Amino acid sequence: MNQIFYKTIFILLALSVFRNSAAGQEIFSLPEVVAYTLENNSEIKKSLIQEKIGYEVTKEVRSTALPQVMASGNYTNNLLLPVLVVPGELTGNPGEVSTLEVGLDYNNSIALSLNQPLFDKSVFTALKAARSSEELYALRVKKTKEEVVYRAVVLYYNVSILDRNIDILQSNLDQTNKLLEISSVQLDQGFIKQVDHDRLKVSKMNLEIQLSDLSLTRKNTIKQLQLIMGMDQGTILILENDEDKEVQLVDVPPMTNENLTDLNLLNVQKRLYELEKINFQSGYFPKLSFFANYAYNGISNDALFSGSDATTNWYDVSSIGLSLKLPLFDGFRRSAQSMQSQLKKEQVEESIEFTREQYSVDYANAQNKLNQSLSTLETRKTSVDLAQKVYDLSQKSYEEGLSDLTDLLSAETALTTAQLNYSAALLQVKISEIEILKSTGKLLESY
Repeated sequence: MNQIFYKTIFILLALSVFRNSAAGQEIFSLPEVVAYTLENNSEIKKSLIQEKIGYEVTKEVRSTALPQVMASGNYTNNLLLPVLVVPGELTGNPGEVSTLEVGLDYNNSIALSLNQPLFDKSVFTALKAARSSEELYALRVKKTKEEVVYRAVVLYYNVSILDRNIDILQSNLDQTNKLLEISSVQLDQGFIKQVDHDRLKVSKMNLEIQLSDLSLTRKNTIKQLQLIMGMDQGTILILENDEDKEVQLVDVPPMTNENLTDLNLLNVQKRLYELEKINFQSGYFPKLSFFANYAYNGISNDALFSGSDATTNWYDVSSIGLSLKLPLFDGFRRSAQSMQSQLKKEQVEESIEFTREQYSVDYANAQNKLNQSLSTLETRKTSVDLAQKVYDLSQKSYEEGLSDLTDLLSAETALTTAQLNYSAALLQVKISEIEILKSTGKLLESY
């Protein structure tokens, strides 16, 4: 009997371990959440792939400045040889017109050609634009990371505050359950009325409903966080307790244009339009290139080009030279293209000025919001302390029979409200911190 009991316990424990390992559990601090997100988020992965595409485009543009070498070959069967009309005097038939077949039945050719641009202003301008495009792709990756990390950090703090509120309500529910046990005894002994006991039941049900709602909200928020992080939904995500760190504020960094991704993106875009304009204007410049050709040709009446056939001949041809192209008139096409680039650049310049002002406004608003949030947090903390004192006094008075249950329930409700308000103010402080880091371009460096 004992052996069966121990075997059953062992099997149950093994199944429990298997379930836990199958489900998977991960415990993350905020920096670990950010690091995991940067590595696994789908949007970031796609932006990194796009960045790699940009590098390959640069290689493609660079290839136009390198030597272009081509090999070719052909094998021709002349079913009907071309005919040359000549005076009869050349063929022994004076006064008549004679025809001569030109060539042999089969031609064979193997050729190699090389072309190297020596001067092509548009090629070198395109190379500069390609390098700027690489910078553009890198900035887009950074912008994607900033947006994704911002969402992940906000969700992380939301979960932390939800956990805090759940603990508050659970503590109040435990206290209410204890009061219910006491009130049941007091009701049986006739010390309190039924209505007082029912009030406690109503308070308990309200707390249970609030807890249920918060638990559902937390579950949905965790799923959203896992989605942003790129984590499998089957993994059990556990966040570290930030109770001791929650009121530690980050240093507010100054705003500098060098760290502002949107502004840097616009500056690169402006540079690209400038290079695009130069590229169109480069079409008016001459293009000089070096070329070299070599061909090895064979002619024969033998399809196999047999060396024994008297008609088989092989000869090679080679040439080198310079090629110069000078555009003279294109119907003002390049002029129109150049003006389009100039107007696009002017549009970007307007966007740069607006974005710079927008960043300044966002930074000032973020500072004001942070200061207001800190002031509200301090007020909420004072409210919690006062509500706790009132509740402690009400509980003591109730235990000593100096006040009724209604006063105690009112004090408990006020304490719960003050605690939840403090949590909301705390969340607002953390979000204000994130926003000020984002407005200064320091978000990614802070975690």
